[in-house]
Amino acid sequence: MVAPVASGSSPPPPTASPARPKLTGWELYRDVMRSPKHIVAPMVDQSELAWRVLSRRYGGHVCYTPMINAKIYSDPRHQGAYCEGAFNLACDEEGNRTVDRPLVIQFAANDPSALLESAKALQHKCDAVDINFGCPQDIARRGRYGAYLCEDWDLVYKLINVLHVNLDIPVTAKFRIFSDVDKTVEYAKMMESAGAQILTCHGRTREQRGHKSGLADWSQIAAVKRAVSVPVFANGSVLYPDDVQKCLDFTGADAYMSAEPQLHNPALFFDPSSSSLSPPHTPAHPRILSSPQQSSLYPFHADLALEYLSIVSALKTPTTPSAVKAHLFKIMFPALPRETDLRNQLGVASMRLNGVEVYVEICKEMKERMDRDISAAGWDPSSPGAYDFPVDSITGLKTIPHWLVQPNVRPPKPEPKLEGPNLSARLAKSKAAASASASASVNTQAPTISVPNGNPVVPTPEIGTASTLPAAVVTLDTLRVAPHSEVIAISSVDTMEEVACSAQAGATEPVIGDKRRSCGIASAEDASGGLLG
Repeated sequence: MVAPVASGSSPPPPTASPARPKLTGWELYRDVMRSPKHIVAPMVDQSELAWRVLSRRYGGHVCYTPMINAKIYSDPRHQGAYCEGAFNLACDEEGNRTVDRPLVIQFAANDPSALLESAKALQHKCDAVDINFGCPQDIARRGRYGAYLCEDWDLVYKLINVLHVNLDIPVTAKFRIFSDVDKTVEYAKMMESAGAQILTCHGRTREQRGHKSGLADWSQIAAVKRAVSVPVFANGSVLYPDDVQKCLDFTGADAYMSAEPQLHNPALFFDPSSSSLSPPHTPAHPRILSSPQQSSLYPFHADLALEYLSIVSALKTPTTPSAVKAHLFKIMFPALPRETDLRNQLGVASMRLNGVEVYVEICKEMKERMDRDISAAGWDPSSPGAYDFPVDSITGLKTIPHWLVQPNVRPPKPEPKLEGPNLSARLAKSKAAASASASASVNTQAPTISVPNGNPVVPTPEIGTASTLPAAVVTLDTLRVAPHSEVIAISSVDTMEEVACSAQAGATEPVIGDKRRSCGIASAEDASGGLLG
C-alpha cells in the first residue's frame, strides 16, 4: 500500500515497483520515440487517427490520442459505441505500427482500478499511456479528474503508480502548474517518484482558462526540467513555427507539445530543410498533394483541407463528422470571414447524409477562390521574401495572407466602461453577474445555431465530452453562419475557439519579450485548456 501523500509535501519513494524490467523514460524517448521535438497534443475529437496521419506528414514526431474516460471505457455497459469511438480496434489502423506510431494513449481517471483495466486493454496498441492531470474545465471538476486532482496528491500518486507497476509499457503524465513554483516542482517530483517516465508541463494554472488564460509561465517549465531526471515536454504560448525553438531554448525542455495552434496550422512543426516529409507514406496513404508550396511552414489552407479529407476517405477507421467539420473550420479559418457563402455551406453540410464529398466540393471551391486572390495580389510563393511577413507594430502579430494557414488570435477583451458614482460597486456587481452567468452555462449542451431558413442546427456531442465538437464548429470572434445571419445562441462556455486575451487573473509576466506577448495576445490553445487534454 502506498503511503498517503499530503498536498504540497515531498512524497515517499514508491513502495511497489514493476515485477519485470520495462522501458525507462529516456529509453522511451530515445529508442522508441526517436528523440522527438514535436508533439501533437491530446485533443478531444480533434487528435483522431486521420489528423494524426496528417500531422506526421508535416513534422509531428509523436501523437497523442484524444482523452479517453477510463471510468466509461471500463464499464461493461459502454463496451460498444463508446469504446469503438474512443479507440477503434476493429479496423486495426489505430496504433498500427506502420500507420500510427509513435503513439501515446491518454486517459482521464480518478479510480486506479478502472484506469488499470482500461489501460491494460489498449497497452498493446501504443508506446505509452498518459494520465490527464491538466484539464481545467467544469466537466473535469464535476467528474473529479484532470486538474481537479491537484489537491489530492495521494490519489495522483496511486493513479500513476498502479500503471507503473502493472503495465508492460511506460506511464506518463500531463499537468498544469501551481502559482507557487516550489509547489509545482514538488508536484512534478512526486509524479516522477510514482513512476511517471515523461512529464508534460502546461505552464498555466488551473484557474488560467478562457479569457483569464494569460500567458504560459515558461520559467516554471524550466524549473520542472531542472528538478526531475525524466524527459519533460513543454506546453503553452506558441503561435508560430519559430516560437517552438524559442520555447525549447528558454525552458530546456526535451520537446514541445502543441494543441490548438497545430489545428490551425498542421505544418507548425514542419522542417523545410528536411529531405522528405516524416514519416514516409505507406501505399495505403499516399500524399496526393505535392506542390512545392506545401513544403512551406505556411501552406495553402485549401490544399491542406483537401489532403486531410483524402486521408479521411482512405482510412477504414471512421472519422466522426463533427471532427471533420471542426478541422475544416480551423484550417480554412483565415478565408471564411471573406467567403461567407462557403462558410454557410460548411456550417450546414452533413457528412452523414452526403458523405465526405460534400466537404471536398466546398474545399475545391475555396481553392479556386484563393487562386483567384493570389493572382489578383500578384503573390509568388517562390519569390525571395514571400514568407517574410510584416509584423504589426502594435500587436506583434504577423500579417499573413488569407490564403495561407495561420493561428487564430484576437486582441484582449476590454474591461466594461463604467462611469458615475459607486464605480467600484458597479464594477464588482458586473463581474459577479458575469461569473454567475458563466457558472450557469456549463458545457453540457450543444450550441444552437441560427441559419437563414430558420431551422436550427444542433450538433450532437460525443459521450463523455464537454461539447467540444460543436463548440469548435463556430469561431465566436469572426464566423457567421450566413452573410446576414448571426450566431444567436451558444450555450457552451470556455469553448475551444475562445481565445485567451490578457495576462490577468494571476497571469505571470511574459517570458518572451515580443510585443504580442506584452500585449497579452495568445492563441486558442491558451484558452482551450483541458478540453484539448
